[in-house]
Amino acid sequence: MANQDLTNSFREINKTELLSLDIATRTGYFSIHGSGTWNFNETKKRNNNKQHKAFYETISSFIKDNGVKLIVAEDINVNNYFTDIKKLSQFHGLLYLICDELSLPDPYYVNVATLKKWATGNGRASKQEMMQACTDKYGFIPPDDNVSDACHLYHYFIRKYRIF
Repeated sequence: MANQDLTNSFREINKTELLSLDIATRTGYFSIHGSGTWNFNETKKRNNNKQHKAFYETISSFIKDNGVKLIVAEDINVNNYFTDIKKLSQFHGLLYLICDELSLPDPYYVNVATLKKWATGNGRASKQEMMQACTDKYGFIPPDDNVSDACHLYHYFIRKYRIF
């Protein structure tokens, strides 16, 4: 389902059913049910580097445990690094699988520059500026830039589509 097709389907969504994600090896998340950063760095301690399985299980569990009906995520931003786009593409593919398995609509993606412009007035805002805007706008002090981006994604979506 394309983003424009979601317009009608998410009218029935409320704030408690929304999860926003800043997808990366350190995935920031924000919802009414909690916020933070999930660390999916590959380590030998994590059952021989089962990074993708950990991503899949963590996100699936959060969705099921909290009745999430829609996911808003930051779109892929390449930064000219092949490994970045490869890893992000793998995680995004898993997110689509999760949505399919749980009968959720496809994730709603927001362009990085669009989000930065909306949050700070500057489409090229730094991580620090995004964190400060999070505190200034919502009174929420994010522990890191991943949570800050997820928080802005959440608020961007609920304001743009008037989700209550």
